[in-house]
Amino acid sequence: MADIKDASGKSIATAELREDTGKVTIALVLASPSPLSGKHGIAITDVARCNPPDFSSAGAIFNPFGKRHGLLAQGGPMAGDLPNLGMPLERFNAPALGATLSPGPASLLAGRGTAIVVFANVDDGVSQPEGNAGARVACGVIAAPNQAVSPTATSAGLTVGPALLILALGAVLIGAGLLLRRTKS
Repeated sequence: MADIKDASGKSIATAELREDTGKVTIALVLASPSPLSGKHGIAITDVARCNPPDFSSAGAIFNPFGKRHGLLAQGGPMAGDLPNLGMPLERFNAPALGATLSPGPASLLAGRGTAIVVFANVDDGVSQPEGNAGARVACGVIAAPNQAVSPTATSAGLTVGPALLILALGAVLIGAGLLLRRTKS
């Protein structure tokens, strides 16, 4: 999963990733109404970090096999290259060829993690290193549903792990209090 947000922190889309044979399929559901219009490049990057305003913290396009950038490039594409996003639309489904969610060199969940980045302009499919797609305008960290996002992964710096730990400890303390009350009665 990834919650893709613009530089102001507004959610523009959510992405769900599923592994198929030899690829990961990304289903993108856009917020309504979408703040984006026209065509935009979109790619998976090699760092699970989305610090606004320029999202350069997300690193380069995910490229575990040393390929050239672009779906049309000779010697490409990189595993993080995706087809352009055309707006307005309600759904976007695209394959990340060679990427996986399971362990291995092409795993989107291993190492420094990965993110999905949306660019201001269309990706020309051949220019190095990012298809002449312009500035990064939105970003979302890719995380497994049960995987906490690291403190440096989002602009807000929030994580799921500590909140769940506090919730669990609170439940244990309430349960212990009820048990003590019951034994005293």
